[in-house]
Amino acid sequence: MSQISKDLYEFIIQNECSLTDEWLSKRIKVDGSTYSKNAALEIEKQLRLQNTKFIEAVSLVFIQERGEYGNFIEDWVATVAKERVQQAVPLHEVITQLRIFREIYWGFVRKFFEENPDATSEDALRWSEAINHAFDYIIERFAIHHHEATQRILASQQAVINELSSPVIPIKKGVGILPLVGDIDTHRAKVILETALEQSVKRQLHTLYIDLSAVAIIDTMVAQQLFQLMASLKIIGVQSVLSGIRPEIAQTAVTLGINFKDIKIQANLMRALETYES
Repeated sequence: MSQISKDLYEFIIQNECSLTDEWLSKRIKVDGSTYSKNAALEIEKQLRLQNTKFIEAVSLVFIQERGEYGNFIEDWVATVAKERVQQAVPLHEVITQLRIFREIYWGFVRKFFEENPDATSEDALRWSEAINHAFDYIIERFAIHHHEATQRILASQQAVINELSSPVIPIKKGVGILPLVGDIDTHRAKVILETALEQSVKRQLHTLYIDLSAVAIIDTMVAQQLFQLMASLKIIGVQSVLSGIRPEIAQTAVTLGINFKDIKIQANLMRALETYES
């Protein structure tokens, strides 16, 4: 790298605080936003620290080749993207801030160019290419990391929802109820199967009532999953009883040729429990 590029690097690093101050001064008041002008002091300190590291990573383009500074940028992107997802910051807000800071960053590069007669138009073109590549690369990688972090959180939340949507509720020693609510697709049916087996063993059940009163539709695939659940329960010594099959489900079952033979069925959960008591 040329000496003038090294001088530009030093100039930017020396002005880290000024760059960050100018960026923070451009914030507007948006209640609840990490980038809001009225954000808590701790958040502002975090933004200042992260922006300083960002400047240091981006400015390496002036003294290192692309393959050399990539790891520093990647580390910053991965860390900040994860935090922004945890803070529920939309991706478009981050991109907006990157655009604002790019303009500020360019302003300081322009200032250096104007104050240094040794800098040539060739230097300016080289810096332009390097800076734009770095910012574009950061936006692309940030979008990827932001998406991946979001998907991990959604998957974790879905796992909790799945567990809560198929709870085995013990009503007395050895007896439990599995009340199913809402639409059941193939994926959820599989989750229900795994959860019911696990909880039945954990709670040492010998009887499990599976109530379908709040389920509107069951197709062939889901029915097969339910049959598999009941067969699996039988293998581990748990007797299962279906209750609450709605008329529309019964009609659909007949139309689809779904066979409920050899399956204990009661009109509703109350009747099922009364039968058990007797």
